[in-house]
Amino acid sequence: MRHPSRSLSHSLGSIFLLMCMALTSCAAVTSPTPSHTATTSTVNGGIWVTPVSAEVLAAAAQGQWPQYNDRPVWVGVIAQQPVAVVGIALTDTGTQSLRDYNGEPIAAVTVTAHAYAEQHLKLTQTQYVTPNPEQNARFEREAAEQKAAYRVHSPVTDTQWPSFQWPLKGRISSEFGLRRFFNGEPRAPHLGIDIAGKTGTPVLAPAAGKVARIGDYFFNGRTVIIDHGQGLFSMLCHFSDIRVREGQAVTHDTVVGLVGATGRATAPHLHWTVSLNDNRINPALLFSEPAIKASVR
Repeated sequence: MRHPSRSLSHSLGSIFLLMCMALTSCAAVTSPTPSHTATTSTVNGGIWVTPVSAEVLAAAAQGQWPQYNDRPVWVGVIAQQPVAVVGIALTDTGTQSLRDYNGEPIAAVTVTAHAYAEQHLKLTQTQYVTPNPEQNARFEREAAEQKAAYRVHSPVTDTQWPSFQWPLKGRISSEFGLRRFFNGEPRAPHLGIDIAGKTGTPVLAPAAGKVARIGDYFFNGRTVIIDHGQGLFSMLCHFSDIRVREGQAVTHDTVVGLVGATGRATAPHLHWTVSLNDNRINPALLFSEPAIKASVR
């Protein structure tokens, strides 16, 4: 996977043109914008974009969001078409439904299981492979804290899909969805993208939002979680230093932290997780998902 490096911006009038867009090489990147054309199929860990009625949009503005697997989803207007943008979990396959606030089905999508590759890593710090009871208890507390942050669904204040950029320029060292093995032992799949970098390199906010949580976690190291609105979050991990505070508003120009190797890390890098309706999705799809179109600014 190659890393885009030239600035892109979303295009509200764009339509579905390609079934697949490869990442291209450019100078800085901003995010694509969901098209008004529905996604009829996707993969686990993917994004589903589907039109909704004006009534569903109006209900969402009053806090009555449509639901995917009992979680509220992102709703907005793209190219004068009300749409829902839904995150698909790695565990989701087959026919999946979107329901209105009253539980009535309003759309469906076919989810295909993607064949994510394996990754085998050798760690010398064995506590990150087999934590002791105290370390495991710490991990469980921290995981609950992060999940609680992801489950906040902030009110509709902007119906535009956020403009995203890559938070760090660099080589993708680990892709999303990898089935991971540490010292030969199977562990949870990789729920983000790793971008290699030199220690101390500034990392920018992927999109505008508000810092929801800061932590120094057992596995993730120094971490920042940013709320982009309506259940859309970025988690940035392994910082050597954090440069923002909880509650702070951030923009594309905000330095969130500096590249490091805190927590479970074999080398300095940035780990970037994107969570949408409490499902972790492939961050690369913010730039290449077929139902999302990027245009040069």
